[in-house]
Amino acid sequence: MNTRKLRPVLEPLQRRQMVPKMVVASALMALPLPELEAHLERVLEENPLLEIREGTMCFGCGAEIPGYPDRCPRCGRYLGRGEEVPVEDVALLGRERGWKEFFFEEILSLAGLSEDEKRIVRMLFAHLDAEGFLRESMETLAFELRVPPEKVEKVVEKVRRAGFPGFAAQDAVEFLLMQLAELGVGESPQALRRMFREDPDRFAALIRPYRDRLFFSPAQAFESTLGREREDLEEARSSVCPDAEIVEVAEGEFAVVLVPSFSMQVTLNEAVLAFWRKKHRELSERERHFFREKLREAREVLSCLSYRYRTLLRVLEYIVEQEREFFHRGPSFFVPLTQGEIAGALGISVSGVCQVLKGKFLRFPDGVVRSVKFFFDASYPVKEAMRTILLQEDPRHPFSDREIAEKLRAQGICVARRTCTLYREEMGIPPSHLRRRILKVQEKGV
Repeated sequence: MNTRKLRPVLEPLQRRQMVPKMVVASALMALPLPELEAHLERVLEENPLLEIREGTMCFGCGAEIPGYPDRCPRCGRYLGRGEEVPVEDVALLGRERGWKEFFFEEILSLAGLSEDEKRIVRMLFAHLDAEGFLRESMETLAFELRVPPEKVEKVVEKVRRAGFPGFAAQDAVEFLLMQLAELGVGESPQALRRMFREDPDRFAALIRPYRDRLFFSPAQAFESTLGREREDLEEARSSVCPDAEIVEVAEGEFAVVLVPSFSMQVTLNEAVLAFWRKKHRELSERERHFFREKLREAREVLSCLSYRYRTLLRVLEYIVEQEREFFHRGPSFFVPLTQGEIAGALGISVSGVCQVLKGKFLRFPDGVVRSVKFFFDASYPVKEAMRTILLQEDPRHPFSDREIAEKLRAQGICVARRTCTLYREEMGIPPSHLRRRILKVQEKGV
């Protein structure tokens, strides 16, 4: 009987593995501009071989350019305006409106306030914290406004009766009790507060059936009416700094300009490098090792920054080229893109496209700052068609979501009624019955 013996066989195996430089490049590509600058500030403090030079760089041909010309003198690429644009000023562009602004406008449109009452409401909003709680007492605000405290309390009650029951709540407990009273739970807010203090277990059992209808803060309650996801309601909204700008350089011709940043001006410190070349033989082994390591890190950072900006510029230029008709003629010419399509056209990996576009924002020719995700949103043409339909509706007889879906279907856009509801909420447009109510309140105010 033949017996076969197993023996190990060594065969070469190839597999992809990220080297340290690729890890650094991937991390730098994914950072938004403010985070990248904060990271580079730390690197500049720690590495004496890096400094910030005057001038700019063309990431099309790699030329270092003194000053800030409109175009690259070597390749002719459009670089932007002649003056240097401070990043702090650019960061203020495209700021998203917060929940307070929407809330204040809705109260003014629905509560029917007089001018004196509007002044009191403005003061109340100025003292609301990020969660929507009023941390100042009514007496303090009344003293600042030079009105009796009873008048401030009367305005607060008027706003609450207009459909905003949690307005000016001073803490989460008071806001919770207001919501329960609005739902008809318990005898009175005072009785509920007494139960909350004396018998927490009974109070928890009482509110358990209503947990899905309760909110933790006035900000969360109001933002839920704007169509935002529940887990995103507590996120703070800060100003957005665009990474690039789309400018119209000629009729129907658009160019991508990277926003000026000191990260484009980081270079090797020639003075320190000359000292190293001249004195390296006189240094100790420990000092030579330190300089070699810092020189390696400096070259690695510069290489990764150059790769980041060259890749970002290539990807954005491809997107702008594909969407040229959209920028020139309007929303009806918008064509949603995919990251796979961009990767195949440019010969880079899909993960590379994902990394370089992660968290990036663009300033469009109309001055609005939008996320790069905008170009991958297939719902945008449908939303624009819905916006056009809503602009044509009779304010006294606004279209329902079902009627909007039917009108879209007549235009060749087949979407379900619930999809129209979702898109309308994402656009921040109230339902038809609320639009009708807003019109009636406005007519009464007039």
